[in-house]
Amino acid sequence: MELDPITLEVINNRLREIVSTMEYLLFHSGYSTILRESFDGSAGLCDAEGHTVAASGAPYHLFPYYYSVRGVLRNYALEQMRDGDSFILTDPYSGGNLHVPDLVIVTPVFVDGAVLGFCVSIAHKTDLGGLVPGSSGAAAREIFHDGLLLPGVRYWTRDGVVKEVEAIVKRNSRAPEIVAGDIRAQVGCTRVGVQRLRELCAEYGTDPLRRAFAELQRLSERRVRQGLASWPDGEAEAEGWVDHDGVDLDRPLRLHVKLSKRGDEVVVDYSQMNDQVKGPINLRPQQAETAALLALLTSLDPTIPINDGARRPIAFVNPEGKITNARWPAPVNNYFGLTVVVYSTILKALARFNPRRAVGAAGFGGGAIAVGYRQTPAGKQAIQYEIVITALGATAEHDGTYPVMAISHITPHTPIEILETEYPVRVRRHEWVADTAGAGRFRGGPGTRKEYELLGDGLFTLRLGHQFAHSSWGVLGGQAPPPARAVLNPGTERERVLGPLETIEMRAGDTIRLEMPGGGGYGDPVQREPERVLADVLNGYVSVEAAREVYRVALDPETLAIDAEATARLRGRP
Repeated sequence: MELDPITLEVINNRLREIVSTMEYLLFHSGYSTILRESFDGSAGLCDAEGHTVAASGAPYHLFPYYYSVRGVLRNYALEQMRDGDSFILTDPYSGGNLHVPDLVIVTPVFVDGAVLGFCVSIAHKTDLGGLVPGSSGAAAREIFHDGLLLPGVRYWTRDGVVKEVEAIVKRNSRAPEIVAGDIRAQVGCTRVGVQRLRELCAEYGTDPLRRAFAELQRLSERRVRQGLASWPDGEAEAEGWVDHDGVDLDRPLRLHVKLSKRGDEVVVDYSQMNDQVKGPINLRPQQAETAALLALLTSLDPTIPINDGARRPIAFVNPEGKITNARWPAPVNNYFGLTVVVYSTILKALARFNPRRAVGAAGFGGGAIAVGYRQTPAGKQAIQYEIVITALGATAEHDGTYPVMAISHITPHTPIEILETEYPVRVRRHEWVADTAGAGRFRGGPGTRKEYELLGDGLFTLRLGHQFAHSSWGVLGGQAPPPARAVLNPGTERERVLGPLETIEMRAGDTIRLEMPGGGGYGDPVQREPERVLADVLNGYVSVEAAREVYRVALDPETLAIDAEATARLRGRP
């Protein structure tokens, strides 16, 4: 029996409230800056088969829940699970985590002695072992170098934590108490989700909830199919480039995607992608599929709820051994930068079907840094793990947003006050940089410059997107932003330009400068209103020189007033 629409909508909003509560508790119970400041985590609900029903948090976590639940179900049948259990996964080859530090907790929801579904949380960990502090090392050549692999084992029971498993996790971490605290935050938020779902079952009954799980997925599927059906049938191809894999530094990598749209279905073909590589930038299917799914929802309708119903109209051709489907035991720790390029390449192809929603590519080079300090002012070892933010590309109606991460729009900068309080580091500058946004009728978001001075010795790892030579792009006449750049000890005799993936020993007093690009532009820059160009110059986003040379807007160098006659001549108007 189907649910009536009003009851379904009430249950839907209650489910959304539950997952939002789980997310809030996760971020406000976490110990690490990566969780409580950068919000690199998520929480959600899956049905008894593992299909995502509702979720909140980092968008790129939400589709891979299915892989994690299925990973647990391969080890434990439903009949082997007990009320109060929680399971832990860190292995990207057996679960849905995107790399080893993205630890997953899966907690079954028991109602009347049977499993109704699962509450799931994915959250990045400060350190789970591996070659370097932060786990994601530049020298990784196999998954074993990335950290501790847990393939879906019981971590919690009705009696509390499984002490033997927790002891293994803590012994394999350079920040054991921080990591253990974050894991308990994940377990706690999923257990609150279990409690709230039971309360909802008590109000509406178990069978109506199961029907609601199925119906909400069906509604997302229907909206995706309706959107696809409104597009013209056909094929579209696009390519992007990545500098290298961190090993073969003179060999750029070609990324290629082909989309075939027929009726209300689409095939995403990765068969012409670069083969998997030696360095740690490979992807597993959960990463490659998520890039395509999120790009498709962006091009169709971003209000379509993210659940597994949205996945059903999409088929993938993704042969094993490609960089988008790495074969065991390839390393995958530096996945995010490549995922952003795959996502942007798919958006480029999707513009062929829906040019009204074409968007300039986000600023490439995003990723993270990790610094392992031998000693903090408190006399302890510590790991500063920080996500590096760029900016988004422009659309047909708006300039690019900044500072916002591609794909994960909820992730902010770690506040400087937090960094300087908790770690022996001084942030010497953090500022917008002129002419780092892709020019266009609508420009991309501007890029930033951030400079760190270490106040103590440490091991510094850059794991930025591999786009220091190949920048992103604009659309429909919009221009590309400059590429990313990193420099060690700038302005000194020891200055050295760094690559996107390096681990270096640093001493107190050493500095690193990160120059992050903005997003790509949309449309011809000469079509941008002179008043908007002037506002960008006054705000420091565009230089006077670029206003003239790129946007064809002449400004008085002293008053910065628009010279209307000179501007008309520059733009070829009488």
